[in-house]
Amino acid sequence: MARKTKMLSQRSKFIIITNGKESEKNYFEALRASHRSIFDIKVEFDNADPVSLVKRAIRKKDQSNHVWIVFDKDEFPSSAVYDAIREAHKHRIGVAFSNAAFEVWLINHFRELRHERTASELVKELDALLVREGYSKGYSKNDSEVFKKRFVSKIDDAIQSSKISLQKRKAEYDSAIHGSHSYPYCDWNPCTTVHELVEALNLEKKN
Repeated sequence: MARKTKMLSQRSKFIIITNGKESEKNYFEALRASHRSIFDIKVEFDNADPVSLVKRAIRKKDQSNHVWIVFDKDEFPSSAVYDAIREAHKHRIGVAFSNAAFEVWLINHFRELRHERTASELVKELDALLVREGYSKGYSKNDSEVFKKRFVSKIDDAIQSSKISLQKRKAEYDSAIHGSHSYPYCDWNPCTTVHELVEALNLEKKN
């Protein structure tokens, strides 16, 4: 009976580990607060490089069958990013990766991005976009209210924009190199796979 209870507990937990102390953590906390899920969602911060995030996620596997890591390209070398993705997949850890930054995913709540941006350019663009949308304070990574007021209601739009953008990248790459599926995410800017994590959460808006 104890073993069965532990297995049920593992299936019901969903652990998200991110090295984004502000935007990423605030965003997923806002999602958890505004939506229902079949899972008990826990968001954890770890100031670590991508490979170290995977190592922590592996240690969490005895607590949950659903463990994801969230990180950006930032200044990490591409080799570290690919090592982290390969090791995560090997241990069935989910990966939500953004290039150049998490703000790609956030901008996708309003429109699809098509041209390369630096992380600082993404922040400026998102700030201006929010002001135009009527949020006078603009964008601040540590403003937890902006995620509740301007993003959680637009999840479906973000998923759609991110899917379309990523599918285009993959189709172009598959055509060019005849169907390999080891994708060079670090060469794709803008790029995000955060929608895969959001869909995996099985969210339902609270009344």
